[in-house]
Amino acid sequence: YFLKNLSYSYYFQIGPIADIRWQTTVKRTTENNNIAIHVIPPDGEEDDEFVPPLRPRRKLSTPLSALPGAVDGLSPDLLRTSPTRTLSPFDRTKRRFSTMVSSAAAAAVSRRFSATIGWCLATPSDVKPQIVRQGRALCLQYIKTQIRRSSTCPKKQIVMKRLQRMLETECGEEAVNNVETGVFTALRALCAALERKRPDAFRHVARQATRAPSAMLRSDTALAELTLALARRITRDNVTWSKIAAVFCICGALAKEAAESADGEPALELVAAPAAALADLLHDSPGSWIANNGGWNGLIDRLRASDRDQRTEKTLRVLVSFFVSSCLILLLLRWVWS
Repeated sequence: YFLKNLSYSYYFQIGPIADIRWQTTVKRTTENNNIAIHVIPPDGEEDDEFVPPLRPRRKLSTPLSALPGAVDGLSPDLLRTSPTRTLSPFDRTKRRFSTMVSSAAAAAVSRRFSATIGWCLATPSDVKPQIVRQGRALCLQYIKTQIRRSSTCPKKQIVMKRLQRMLETECGEEAVNNVETGVFTALRALCAALERKRPDAFRHVARQATRAPSAMLRSDTALAELTLALARRITRDNVTWSKIAAVFCICGALAKEAAESADGEPALELVAAPAAALADLLHDSPGSWIANNGGWNGLIDRLRASDRDQRTEKTLRVLVSFFVSSCLILLLLRWVWS
């Protein structure tokens, strides 16, 4: 009777649950949780060179043996089936995707990919899509005006017609709103003021920014990356409307240089690459800054403030010149009478 009851006795050891498996070679092996996944090829021949190193298995829950008092409350039937878990050879060959790419790495990869192909970011952002679409339409319109001013662009009329067709098909409503509200006029005025103030900064931009300007101006991907790098450098510290206008000047200058350096008819993707880079830039802090400062209509307020400052400056110049002239006349009359 004692031996009969002894056969039904169970002894438990607190620690990691042992995993008892039966291999194809009919050898009984006991493994702990720190195992190496050994993939057996379909032909049955094992190769020790492909055995990965020991790696701690990722625990998704607390082991049953680690819980105090949990073993005492289980029935013998559950205890008989719970310690072991058999896996088929097919399940052993499955890849575990527990190590995933972090969100920061995924954002960096998507940002690099978007900069490479010249389109907007695939990751969600807080910037309104209307800001991005309207900014891209503004850039295409400004590129069109810059190409119109070019005197050495081959087949200039064809490029302008294709840009106009792109504006009508891809961003027709935004382009019409830019013209009707006066945003495009304000942008052109600010860009013209910057070009008059610093003409050398917006001439031969590719030659100033890189050592291989011809290679940059022949590839739409390279041109988009160069435009995006320069735009981020301009808006790195703080964003102002003057810096936004400077970014548009850079986009127009690079598109104009790319159209002028083309041997035959310039490709539309090459000319529109700076606009795609600007749309990529607007998904970052510049787009949020524009949205927080009244949208693109803030360009009109900035132009009005600039005109007001110019009128004030002109008035001060007139007053100062009148005062200096009056003083000189009085000194001259005093010298004559004396």
